Amino acid sequence: MPVSERGDFESPKKSAYSVERYDSSWELEYMKKLDKIKTIKKWTKTHGIVIQYVTEAGNVRGYRPDFLVETIDGQKQLHEVKGSHFLDNPDTKRKHDAAQNWCKRRGMSFIIITKK
Repeated sequence: MPVSERGDFESPKKSAYSVERYDSSWELEYMKKLDKIKTIKKWTKTHGIVIQYVTEAGNVRGYRPDFLVETIDGQKQLHEVKGSHFLDNPDTKRKHDAAQNWCKRRGMSFIIITKK
């Protein structure tokens, strides 16, 4: 399970920002990995994307995916870092379904990153 820590990842190589905020140690680990992957052109957590979804209780909420990523061949992707123990949660499934649909309408991909 990720350590619930927040902080600043300073001087990322493939972000337009000099600092990217992370919400867990897993996110920090993934940021470092994104900077090293040769097929990744750029990435950010500071993207402003909010995708509406309806909770199991029927409430409309906004979901903010973790990362907006662009590959060197121009593909745009949303990446979500998620512990596998959360994947069966009904509201998590609803968020991810909404993100899949949002991305599909825009010719993008939605990718869930776990430690499986």
